[in-house]
Amino acid sequence: MSLMRVGSRVTALGQKIGEKIVLPERLKDTFVEKWVKYWKGLVRDYSEVALGVVKESYTKPKKALAYGTGILCLYQMAQHNPDEGVFMTQLRHDNSRMIMVPPELQNHVSAKHLLMLERAINQKKLRFLSLGICTLVWVDLFGEDDCTYPAICEFTNVGFLNFHERVIDVGFWNEFWRLKSKMHNYDVNYL
Repeated sequence: MSLMRVGSRVTALGQKIGEKIVLPERLKDTFVEKWVKYWKGLVRDYSEVALGVVKESYTKPKKALAYGTGILCLYQMAQHNPDEGVFMTQLRHDNSRMIMVPPELQNHVSAKHLLMLERAINQKKLRFLSLGICTLVWVDLFGEDDCTYPAICEFTNVGFLNFHERVIDVGFWNEFWRLKSKMHNYDVNYL
């Protein structure tokens, strides 16, 4: 309950400071006064919300624990969201592992997937879309440097309805999971 007392003391201190700060007469009924009122109201509202959250966390600790855990998980997912550098590092590592295996012993699924990724990178069609907690890797229809009419026309771009068909990998928690699954048993020849 000491947190509640601290919260009420902070609220009381904010009210005292708000009462002591008085605008000069020349700034009355101007944009500055409206701006100050807006910020005072905003601070008051958010302090009430924070105090309400603390009070509710005391009355419903399980709900507060669930929300806190969820927020912490989202924060950690955002911190470990992979980017293009992680993908290229993982791809180079997997390519190096695949090169060490003779071609007749390579898994054909792994080899085809790596070849498709290399071609997309060479043609500059590989795109990355970070969603905060995960990253989508997708192949565009045209390269970055392509200046032909179909590449520039808005009607030939990848639309929202068929975007899911172009996604080739999902990055989550510093891993790109489809690349990892395709490289599983990369050195076994399935005949």
